[in-house]
Amino acid sequence: MRATLDHLMAVVGDLTGRTAGPARPAALNAWQTRDWHAVLLDIPLDERAYEDRFQVARRREIEDLWPWWSERRAERPLEPRATGFLGFYLLTLVAMHCSDRMRFHGDAPREVVLAGMTAEGLSATLVADPDVRRSIVALHDPDAPPGPRRGPAKGTSGGMPASPETRAEWSAIDVSSLEFYRHGTTSIILTGRVAAPSQGRTAMFALKCLIHPYLTIPTITAATRGYLAEHGRLDSEERSPAVRVWASHDSWILMDLIRGRTLAEHLAHRAADRPTAPAREILRPIDTDALREVGGALLTALADLEREGRRHDDLTPSNIIVEADREPGRFRLRFVDLGVNHLHTRSITGLEGDGAYAAPEVRRDGAGHPQADLYSLGALLITVAGIPHTADGTVPDQFYVASVGLARLLEDLTDADPRRRLLVTPVDPGGARFEQVGRVFRDEVAILEQDGRERPRTRLQRLKDLSPGAGTAARQRRMLQVRSSQVRDSTSAAHLRQARRLQRWAWLCAVLLWCATALVVTWWSRDLGLSWQAKWFEMADEVFGRSGTGLAFLDDVRADDYPIPDPWGNLPVRLVTLTFALVSARLYLNVFAELSTVWAMPRSRPARLRALAAEVGLRSLAILPAVYVVLPTLVQRDWWPLGTLVGHVTFAVVVQTCLWFAWDTNARARAAGLSSVPRGEIATLGRLAAWQPTVAVYLIPIVGIGTLLSLELVQDELVYACFVSLINLGIFYPKSAGADAPYIRAGMNRAALAAERMERLERSVSG
Repeated sequence: MRATLDHLMAVVGDLTGRTAGPARPAALNAWQTRDWHAVLLDIPLDERAYEDRFQVARRREIEDLWPWWSERRAERPLEPRATGFLGFYLLTLVAMHCSDRMRFHGDAPREVVLAGMTAEGLSATLVADPDVRRSIVALHDPDAPPGPRRGPAKGTSGGMPASPETRAEWSAIDVSSLEFYRHGTTSIILTGRVAAPSQGRTAMFALKCLIHPYLTIPTITAATRGYLAEHGRLDSEERSPAVRVWASHDSWILMDLIRGRTLAEHLAHRAADRPTAPAREILRPIDTDALREVGGALLTALADLEREGRRHDDLTPSNIIVEADREPGRFRLRFVDLGVNHLHTRSITGLEGDGAYAAPEVRRDGAGHPQADLYSLGALLITVAGIPHTADGTVPDQFYVASVGLARLLEDLTDADPRRRLLVTPVDPGGARFEQVGRVFRDEVAILEQDGRERPRTRLQRLKDLSPGAGTAARQRRMLQVRSSQVRDSTSAAHLRQARRLQRWAWLCAVLLWCATALVVTWWSRDLGLSWQAKWFEMADEVFGRSGTGLAFLDDVRADDYPIPDPWGNLPVRLVTLTFALVSARLYLNVFAELSTVWAMPRSRPARLRALAAEVGLRSLAILPAVYVVLPTLVQRDWWPLGTLVGHVTFAVVVQTCLWFAWDTNARARAAGLSSVPRGEIATLGRLAAWQPTVAVYLIPIVGIGTLLSLELVQDELVYACFVSLINLGIFYPKSAGADAPYIRAGMNRAALAAERMERLERSVSG
């Protein structure tokens, strides 16, 4: 009977008891290696196609065949050789199932369970069988005759003559030493040993065997066959990050064995030890330790690879080995599977699994590109930081909350257009790119480490976060000290000036509102008859030659109908001004202190006007609230309704100018095809837009009741003051200035960086 996959399926059905018929399992004893080649090549690559053709799911086939192979195979008339090939067929089905789960669902092989055990455990048991080992060697022997083909598009092991060096490496393999190592996206990786490698540096090797049905894709077999010539570099030094290759043929690659986890496994293990995700995803902490250790090692390895004049073109967590037996906290990363993964152009339609790390131009063209590794680096750094990727490939919001500098770098690496990568990062095109990017990256991580907000919060830290300043001024001081030591070029000097400017405004806001709050508390104490007086009041009286009871110098500006003490009469102004000062301090320091719309001034006049208007509005919130607190406290207590009205109108205008800037910037960025800006609605910016109706609703009673109070048509001034104070402390302090803060920072920082990229893009086009 002619060897076909349909015949094999009938035999499997008979062996497992799924079907009954004249399958004659003993016929498999007569099949030669070339027959098994033909059958294995005919397995449908697609899971649905497999089920449609054979009316049985591939998973069901595995779970039916495994019990027979592992427990009852002695009951049937199959010779050991045929049993070994049947075991290899089962191993192929398991590898294909793992490949689908890895590529389309993002599963790790250790998470895939089949027939009551992990896919890795099942595969290890199969490879440990001597008959299966012999079938592996027979099916991949470079001197084996090719199986039947269906035209020139088919490729199998043995399809091209092997070189003497390839035959020598293959013949030196100790078959009895073969063991299963791990699953790849298109391969099964084994380990073993040789007595004396002719080209390798160790006696242990890793053998990457392509899953047989993928041998029907000429681009894959050609890339595998030419891997040694393209990426082997037998003369490379030991320090090379690329794993040394011994030999390659149509269906396999033989290379040094590097003990260690893949980066995917390393990060999964690290994530298991991290705290659970917070209730709000935007507050998920960035793993700064991983960025410093693993991210730094990744950039070092890429810089070393670039110095060798090489690139990877398929940087994914599964293609990077975290070398074992290193010192704690020290990492050396090694690269495997250099070259384009041609599956990216065939079946990966979204950004699931490894497809999230492939540059768009690689997925589009199926060929390597000089800028592709930059994109993959950015995607890898997002993963290293412990932040999930976004569905549209934009930089996640968490980076815009934690670090504008790191978000800027990630945008510059992951731009969908390779011509726009490293658009704003200060990199000399003629120099070593990854070495320069590494310096920028380490600078930003050092600054991020001084921030501290991205770390998991203890109860004490969460309590401190509720303070009006939320530690902003101190945090900016620490970050500024680090940035001052990092100035190397004009770009970093400009960022230092910007950081210094924002810190000065934060300190000004903190000082003004602290003084205003202290003034309110002092005047309140006078109303309550507490006779204490700060030294600076006495000094002011002496300087201006004033003497008398109370605070003579400041009392000079008090209106005649503003009595002190008057506890009940002054209670409304004290309540409103104190709560307004607390909210204003928290609002500026926790939300706006680190925002700027003029990182780079737009070239067009309308865009520049919007950026300046938003910047003036933001900085006004550092000064004007103190004025609205001080005037009714010192001059006329009846001004507090007017101060409340003007304060909220000011706030509404600032919100509108910020939205005006952000909406226009995002619209221009989308029109220019800037991939860093999401195409749909930006949820974080929506939080800022939601403030408009809130402020508008709040202004209605302020205007109405405030007018009635000024006309003396309403007498319940204290009730109204309590209402305003409760709104300040019950809504604006915890929500607008607290819970909404990270969303506002993310939305505005994204718009500000988009404006910076647009300005640089326009400059490059016009220049």
